[in-house]
Amino acid sequence: MLNVLLWLITVEIIGLTVFPLAYFLLPKLSDRGYGLCKPLGILLIGYAAWILSVLHLVPSIRFTLAGLVVLLAASSGVLVYLHRDEMTSFLRRRWRLIAISEIVFIVFFLGWTLFRSYDPAIDHTEQPMDFAFLNASIVSTFGQPEDPWLRGEPISYYYFGYWMMGVVSELSGVASNFSYNLSLALIPAMAAAAVLCIVASMVWAACPVLRHGDRGPLRVAVASGVGAGLLLIVVSNLEGVLEFIYANAMGAQRFYDWVGIASLSGPTDIPTDSWNPNEFWWWFRATRVINTFVDGQEIDYTIQEFPFFSFMLGDLHPHVSAIPFALLAAGFALNFFRSDVIDVRRMSLWGYGTLLAMAISLGGLAFTNMWDLPTYAALLVGIAALKAYPRPSSEREGDEGAGVVLARVGLAVVQTPLIVIALAFALYLPYYLGFTSSVQGIGAVVTPSRYLHLFLVWSTLLVFVAPFIVACFWQTIVGPDWRRMTVFSMVVAFLPFIAWMVVRLQSPTPAEGPLGRFVHVLPLALLVGMAVWSAIYETKHRGPTGRGFALALGALGLLLIMGPELMYVDDFFADPRQRMNTVFKLYYQAWVVLAAVSGYSIYYWLSTRRRLGGRHRKMSTAWAAAAIILVVCGLYYPAAAAATKVEEGGFASSPTLDGLSYVHRSRPAEYAAIEFIKNELPEDAAIVESVGEWYEAGLISRSTGVPTVFNWPGHEIQWRGSAEAIGDRQSDVATIYTTPDPTEARILLLKYDVDYVYVGPRERLAHSGPGLDKFPDFMDTVFQQDDVTIYKVRD
Repeated sequence: MLNVLLWLITVEIIGLTVFPLAYFLLPKLSDRGYGLCKPLGILLIGYAAWILSVLHLVPSIRFTLAGLVVLLAASSGVLVYLHRDEMTSFLRRRWRLIAISEIVFIVFFLGWTLFRSYDPAIDHTEQPMDFAFLNASIVSTFGQPEDPWLRGEPISYYYFGYWMMGVVSELSGVASNFSYNLSLALIPAMAAAAVLCIVASMVWAACPVLRHGDRGPLRVAVASGVGAGLLLIVVSNLEGVLEFIYANAMGAQRFYDWVGIASLSGPTDIPTDSWNPNEFWWWFRATRVINTFVDGQEIDYTIQEFPFFSFMLGDLHPHVSAIPFALLAAGFALNFFRSDVIDVRRMSLWGYGTLLAMAISLGGLAFTNMWDLPTYAALLVGIAALKAYPRPSSEREGDEGAGVVLARVGLAVVQTPLIVIALAFALYLPYYLGFTSSVQGIGAVVTPSRYLHLFLVWSTLLVFVAPFIVACFWQTIVGPDWRRMTVFSMVVAFLPFIAWMVVRLQSPTPAEGPLGRFVHVLPLALLVGMAVWSAIYETKHRGPTGRGFALALGALGLLLIMGPELMYVDDFFADPRQRMNTVFKLYYQAWVVLAAVSGYSIYYWLSTRRRLGGRHRKMSTAWAAAAIILVVCGLYYPAAAAATKVEEGGFASSPTLDGLSYVHRSRPAEYAAIEFIKNELPEDAAIVESVGEWYEAGLISRSTGVPTVFNWPGHEIQWRGSAEAIGDRQSDVATIYTTPDPTEARILLLKYDVDYVYVGPRERLAHSGPGLDKFPDFMDTVFQQDDVTIYKVRD
């Protein structure tokens, strides 16, 4: 309980400290950025600590972090004092929205904290890697954090999400084996408050009556924002419905053959005797829906993770950590969209500050999850183009040539978005200089997704988004410049298909004919085109409204779904499963974006229904009924999967947030050794432990952040793109343990600048023999308990 309070108080202090800055950086948001101030504060403190450390100016330690918070608080205090009357007036008007935002944050935080206390173990999937990088970030003082599994080398991965959660860990004083799980509660809580802020701001921009304090419309804005949070954090895809059918022995063999999901191969003989399936890890299949089988062999294995699954699974991975910071970037984009056109030659001090904050946000997002950079950079470019599109000023508005309009749009894009993008790279340059990527290019997708699978994955969000886009498009009026608007809309909608045509010509593997793929993506492309057309129309005639921004987000989200139907990123995972990682990362971003659009569509439905009659009202009712049915279906999986996950974890009778409690129960000596290493070894220490992969491997280094010579070989090659940096490390580690010659072992320890050797159950199993008896000859025993011994090289 104390850890939860310390963590929560620390986050609240950071958020309150940065709110005065957010108030002036995000003036066009309905709550002046209150719902975004927690990720903004963590980002600013994390970035300052990181850049000062990397440049070897100030060490990244708790004292430094506290100093940064004090400096931020002092700056905010000055702002509050100078603008106290203005801010007091704002708080009187908007305190309800701010209070609701805080309540949403607390409810989601406590809810996920409770869940994590029943499933805390950091022991499966990618959790050990995440834990290793979190600990490495915490123990790092100067320079890039050292890779805990490759002594002497920096982390070659986008690790900024771990760094920022490490900042909160250090400030709060909460140990990493607890803060890991608290981070997994903090991220969805910040995301829920952030999406509420964005959706409520879009509604505020679309509904002028809200600006006069009408509580009725305020309730609509909040309901829409909370609905978006539920769709983002709680609702799942529809695969859970199939799991219910399967577990209850319903459906014929032909049905399962038609569905074509791995492991759902046929009806089970014995139905479950509980309300949720009881097959081990059945809930994992919801992220492996899109696949194609030929003669029983899968040829298009993909991953379709969604936020609820991620938080339940418990991987603190970059795509998870990035969610609230992606929404922060979207919040900056909305603020930019609603602001006056920026002239960089005549900006105010706050104008320059806003550009800098946008760059820190976008660059930090790339550093947290590199895949997000092109998405939110494209959003910034797109809304800048929307803002620059000419508004009607005369009856001859359509006479302005497309070339003139294109030049105007291009100038707008250069003025702000490209400056922000360039700054985003410059501010994080030390990271890019040391980063190694496995990406080798772009390939043409051979096997696209089946419509059934797309429906299962996306219907719970598209049931909100698609009717909203169609309704907005239906309300537009053809004007003098309809040809130009059509060209711009179709270019955006079909440019991915044109790119696929070009890439396909260069592909050694012939894909299906262009006509078949064109027909396949046509529904999505038409929706994108309608969204772009409607966004242009809305912005041209009504200015930068919330509806225009929602339409732009909708087009972006649909493009993220359509993109993997055409092309894939050629990386470590590309062959033979081609687009596995592409679908994984782009779909995840699409879920975040479309959840926000879905929230706005709730407001749109509520605000337009009262004016409809006859056939249109019936269609509106049908829309609502379909949405309710699909959302209810999408809520079965979260309830059933969460219950099963807790049962599988086996912690129902002893809730705890200690992610290493499973070690403490089953191997108390190793738990004690981990605590000894964290508390007693110097900050520049390194240790040798046996090499392995996955769950049991690297337990000591990943749990402490103290680097070892080598571990997790497959992942290290994946992160670095080759085995060049690895060399002979694996065989050298084996030699250290197995050689009977103390001199040979000591030379190898000197080679990697390692002073400590860990001998525990894994080392005794992997390297049994007389070689383990030599360590007392040249090393001192600094820890001994049961079958665990830690040696230190004798001075």
